[in-house]
Amino acid sequence: MTFWKYLRDHFLLVLLIILSISFLEIVLYLDPRMHYQRGTLIYTWILAIIIAFAGLVFMYIRKNNWFKQLNEYQEDLSKELDGAQTNEQKFIQEKINNIVLEYRNELTQLYQNQKEQREYTESWVHDIKVPLAALKLAQDNELDQELISEETDQIDYLVDQALYFARLNNFSNDYLIQEQNLNDIVKSSIRSNKRNFISKRIGIEMNIADDKVLTDEKWLSFILNQIISNSLKYTEQGGKISIFTTNTNKEISLHIKDNGVGIAPQDLSRIYNKGFTGTNGRRSGSKATGMGLYLVKNMIDKLGHKISVKSEPNKGTETIITFVDLPYYEN
Repeated sequence: MTFWKYLRDHFLLVLLIILSISFLEIVLYLDPRMHYQRGTLIYTWILAIIIAFAGLVFMYIRKNNWFKQLNEYQEDLSKELDGAQTNEQKFIQEKINNIVLEYRNELTQLYQNQKEQREYTESWVHDIKVPLAALKLAQDNELDQELISEETDQIDYLVDQALYFARLNNFSNDYLIQEQNLNDIVKSSIRSNKRNFISKRIGIEMNIADDKVLTDEKWLSFILNQIISNSLKYTEQGGKISIFTTNTNKEISLHIKDNGVGIAPQDLSRIYNKGFTGTNGRRSGSKATGMGLYLVKNMIDKLGHKISVKSEPNKGTETIITFVDLPYYEN
């Protein structure tokens, strides 16, 4: 900032100083009890103006050093702004540091989201090549329609994952929390997976109380589809899946329990990590993407629900979703 711009910004202050000094000199000149020479009054007036002007110059120099730091700081936002001397500068410095910190956090989150999106896109393209290749093979060789249906379902599954992954960062724009019939949502998810139930001859046992829960129907349906799909994937032919509810302390819990291969103890704490497939997922033909439970956990947290998983190798896995009463829905 130049000195003339500084003076222009402080024009009212300069004018007030000049008027104040002039008023004081006039009072002294008109006071009959005082006998000042006119030259003395003019001299003191000029001297007072010079002192006031020197004070403005000193203030400008002091502030200009900080303004230079601001210019240098603009070129490097990796560190905090410091060097403020006056309370005004400290106030501005604190606000700038807070804004820059928020900017850094948002920028880091943006980079992270872009990185996750890129990694997921690469993984998704790789995963979808398998069912597409199978469909082409089935078409060229006129193979069983059941294989075509199975691969089509896998494509639908992967497309749904990609769609909900893309919506995850804009979740607040795409959900509506209201009372939903849990029984209806569970039945709809079972119907969506009926082909796998039938093809693997897996039995289903349901005992769901006719209760209402506060949730978003569309997002909860996706969550249940991912969990049921996992249970079907890792349950052997002729297995069984039980879906039931429990009600304690005004909280409704939905249990999805299978008697499949279970999860290794060393994998249990990492099942929500993005891209983690674990011991079971690395088995040949499992078609695991490592994205299902990652999306489930993120959606559960955003909906305000809770999720826990219990599992033992070769004994099965039980996933529990707890619907917590939200304060703003209480009467």
